[in-house]
Amino acid sequence: MAGGGPPDGWRVGELAELSGLTVRTLHHYDDVGLLRPERTPAGHRIYRREQVERLYRISVLRRFGTHLDEIARALDDPSWTLDDALRGHLAALEDQVLRTERMLHRLSGVRAAQAPAAGAMAHERDGGADVDVCRRLLAVLEDTAVARTEPLRRIAVLVYDDLERAHEHLVRVFGLEPGPVRRDAHGAVVQAEVRTVDGLVMLHPVAPRWRLASPAALGAATGMLVVTVQDVDAHHEGVVARGGTITFEPTDQPYGVREYGALGPEGEPWSFWTPLGS
Repeated sequence: MAGGGPPDGWRVGELAELSGLTVRTLHHYDDVGLLRPERTPAGHRIYRREQVERLYRISVLRRFGTHLDEIARALDDPSWTLDDALRGHLAALEDQVLRTERMLHRLSGVRAAQAPAAGAMAHERDGGADVDVCRRLLAVLEDTAVARTEPLRRIAVLVYDDLERAHEHLVRVFGLEPGPVRRDAHGAVVQAEVRTVDGLVMLHPVAPRWRLASPAALGAATGMLVVTVQDVDAHHEGVVARGGTITFEPTDQPYGVREYGALGPEGEPWSFWTPLGS
């Protein structure tokens, strides 16, 4: 498209090839009034620079998952704001994720119930287990909407004496995604976050008032965090290369995962695993 494109504009096939879209998609955008090309006397679609620039804006919004109706508002309605659109998109995505997680939990329950039945001898089965599995499968099809008073997400909170050092360790050694680090007026870190794909881990300072102590001060931990990774052996190799302390090597466990252990920044136990068969 260098030099402003051909003087007579792009035909629909040319624009489809240049943009990576299909001719059918461009036709649909025309049909719904989202991207209207000019027409030749013979009725052929012609796209000029103005339409190409509009297509670019459409493509950017589509990458964010914005619905076509919302895109039309974004391009044509002067009252449309990006902040409102992002807020609505985030709310819709949150609802979709919660519904998907609900279905995931229900399907996991069905599979867990089915496993003992699958291992039973045929002559010992009276069909009761199959009926139970079928009932669970039907429950999966029920409305997955989440009630207003139902707990939605869990957020892990880990207590550390040195939040800045802990944040650096979890990001550099364990490979967690860095989240915000918040400081007080004197520059001391008062709260920090790291993230996995499915949520965040909050790093909290020591707070005797709430009986929150560092595992380094206690010399022990009352809990641990388990993180699922796609390739536990590759993750283990990376942690070792970055100077992490390993408590046990990757091992196939009888509870269906391949797992290894490591120590966190203040000596607390962490576990990383990959489900067997993944």
